[in-house]
Amino acid sequence: MSPFHRLVAAAILLLPVTARADYLVRSPTEIDLGEIELEHNGSANFDRRPDQRGARSYTTEIGTGLTPWWHSELEFGFDRAPGPAQSTLLTSLVWENTFQLTEPGEAFFDWGFYVEYGQSLTRGRNAGPNQVTFGPLIAKDIGRTTHTLNLLFSRELGPDQSTHGLDFSYAWQSRWNIWAPLSPAIEIYGDTGVIGQIPRLSQQQLLAGPVGVGAIRLSELGLGQAGKIKYEAGWLFGATPATTHGALRWRLELEVPF
Repeated sequence: MSPFHRLVAAAILLLPVTARADYLVRSPTEIDLGEIELEHNGSANFDRRPDQRGARSYTTEIGTGLTPWWHSELEFGFDRAPGPAQSTLLTSLVWENTFQLTEPGEAFFDWGFYVEYGQSLTRGRNAGPNQVTFGPLIAKDIGRTTHTLNLLFSRELGPDQSTHGLDFSYAWQSRWNIWAPLSPAIEIYGDTGVIGQIPRLSQQQLLAGPVGVGAIRLSELGLGQAGKIKYEAGWLFGATPATTHGALRWRLELEVPF
């Protein structure tokens, strides 16, 4: 299927369809056909301010490559609001889709397209909006480094919207591929707010910091002949007054062929 037809397929899926504020940079080319992937992502904010302190976010996901160019996941999102004596709640059910638009290395950049629909599961005073998120995924290998950029647009849906309009966010990772079990990376995450109402930089969300990225085969751990464990962990520093002072972020993924 040509890149044009793949993009059309992504647009069709977008028509009926939140971006969670995951600290995760998505690759446009990591689509593994014939594997089941179980993934856990998490983040924890650290700040003295009561409107930031203690916030937590967790996701549990299951996904697979449906075709050589289409990866789909179902995600359960859990969140803990900032402040004392808050409970962790199941807040959303999210359908995530990544479409690979170019073969690795066939173009100057590797291109993909991402789209997700998030259904809010909260009610009453904790009610939140549904949300759709979409945008391009771009990557480039230079020597032993890999540089990945996500440009995402989000729109809240339903009666519980907190904002109206299209929100723009971005994520960047530069990784030095020096050792498969653990390679260093630098990541940046930003959210400008709603397009057309973008505040000054000091009022935008912006975090950056070091991250460790690795993978190890299950056979090396004596846990089977096939499959892989991927992991990431890092510390992100708040770069603006509107951002939490610091955030710990982690990811653990088990890939098992079937």
